[in-house]
Amino acid sequence: MSTADRVREVTLRLVDLLEAEGIPYFFMGGVAVPIWGIPRATYDVDLTLSVEESGLREFLAFARRSGFAVDPVFEVGFRDVVSGMQKISIEWWTEEPRRVEVDVFLVTTDYQRAAFPRRRRVKIDGREFWVVAPADLILHKLVAGRPKDFADVQNVLLVQGVPDPEYLATWARRLGVEDLLARALRDAGLSPLGEG
Repeated sequence: MSTADRVREVTLRLVDLLEAEGIPYFFMGGVAVPIWGIPRATYDVDLTLSVEESGLREFLAFARRSGFAVDPVFEVGFRDVVSGMQKISIEWWTEEPRRVEVDVFLVTTDYQRAAFPRRRRVKIDGREFWVVAPADLILHKLVAGRPKDFADVQNVLLVQGVPDPEYLATWARRLGVEDLLARALRDAGLSPLGEG
């Protein structure tokens, strides 16, 4: 089984779990990039949940029962923090054995609270699920700040143009990534925000 097939399998397992349990979510990262931009290989799954602590405990219990490996430290309340956003990780082991890591971000910041209701329902290969909106994918990638994230931003801009320019400008400024956004727009051959 290829890496792409493993990531797809894990994504669909998560869709089934989240939809069946009514847990509010959206996918982002490498799962969302080919939806809004140019496809590329991804080796993990990035997911955002909008749940209270009790809902997170339920999600972790459902995930464990569905075959995901859950580190006990996350079950007792430990959280990683990435760019100010809380996250936990779970894993899926395939038969080879190979591991697919799932980074689960929790809605805890003002930005995440603004981004969550903007998520989009998409249908791929007959399956519907929630993904991050294009402008929010750009913002997430700029905050992450790695070279591959910057390439993803440019790819999304090339396919989508500038989604939600006012929203994008406001949150880029508030998140401190305004200069990175300006560079991405310039490198993609697009006008700076605020200019026609």
